[in-house]
Amino acid sequence: MSEEDNQKELSKKDYEIEYRFVDHEYKLQFVLSRIAEAEQTHFELMVDRLDEGHSEYEGWYNACKAVINEIDRLKTIYRSLGGSFGSEFTRG
Repeated sequence: MSEEDNQKELSKKDYEIEYRFVDHEYKLQFVLSRIAEAEQTHFELMVDRLDEGHSEYEGWYNACKAVINEIDRLKTIYRSLGGSFGSEFTRG
């Protein structure tokens, strides 16, 4: 085992595994599908938008913000895997 392999093994968390059957393309598609689901959830919230004076507005608003934060988190993961959106360019 090389020194680099030893360092990778030491830095690996006890909850991480080496993926043998999940390839890079699957990872990208999985994250994209999660983004699509989150966008659908956001759209559903927008369809059922509440007025600021509604008694459940705060809960609705917090749900919207949580979905937006999840979309941002997933986009970060997608980009870290080398994915890009539309006219974005990845560094080679």
